[in-house]
Amino acid sequence: MNFSEITIGIRVRIITGFHTGRIGIVLAKRTQTVLLDIGEPLLISEPPEHLEPAPEDPLPPGWEEVEI
Repeated sequence: MNFSEITIGIRVRIITGFHTGRIGIVLAKRTQTVLLDIGEPLLISEPPEHLEPAPEDPLPPGWEEVEI
């Protein structure tokens, strides 16, 4: 993904690295990376080339899908 296409609050999918396939929400843009909330107790930082746009969340606000 191009760094200029990324805005705070959009959903993105991680396509490379340890968290491949996870969907997160952009919380902040740094100089070379993007800070993401992926629904775990920690935030992760990924470079923009490891991200792609994700589809809109099909669940209503307040609901979250988790793996059991």
